[in-house]
Amino acid sequence: MTSPDKKQRIMQAAEDLFRTRRIDEVTLDEIARQADVGKGTIYLYFSDKEDVIFQSMVAGLDELCGLLRKILEEDGTFRDRLLRVCDNLAAFFRSRRPLFRIILSEDERVMESGRACLRLRWRKRRKTMTEAVAALIAQGIASGEIRGDIPPGILTEYLLGMLRARSWELEEWPESQRSHAAVVDLFLNGAGLPRPRP
Repeated sequence: MTSPDKKQRIMQAAEDLFRTRRIDEVTLDEIARQADVGKGTIYLYFSDKEDVIFQSMVAGLDELCGLLRKILEEDGTFRDRLLRVCDNLAAFFRSRRPLFRIILSEDERVMESGRACLRLRWRKRRKTMTEAVAALIAQGIASGEIRGDIPPGILTEYLLGMLRARSWELEEWPESQRSHAAVVDLFLNGAGLPRPRP
């Protein structure tokens, strides 16, 4: 009989171990010991070590997508709803930061050693998230608040790239210079100064 509590303990144990060690340095035996379960219990929930990492990483993604879709129906300005989307996305990625660091930093040889690459699995799984954000961007295009010559999917990837840079590359900068409001402003208005009319 499976238990959500045991599954959660296994995922938490793996995340704790991966905070200080590489994927190839951690064994399922160690994860089982850390979670205080038998190794066979891991196989009730996961197919292998990469599956433990992957399921830990995407835990809560469906809930996030539901929240993003709900924001589409909320009242308020497009800008305010876009800011709420950014806040929810940032909270999701912040809660799984160690796991995403693993995926971004692991050597390709280790990641693709005969099994499905975690990055590729993540890209396929994140499609529901990007579709929810693209639906909001499409609303902005329809209302004339965002340019319509670039497809919503591409604009979504630009926005997600800006949020990724905010979280990963600019973490040492003051919050006032990298706030979600600053990201939304830059996304909606660009970085150029308004040109005087001739």
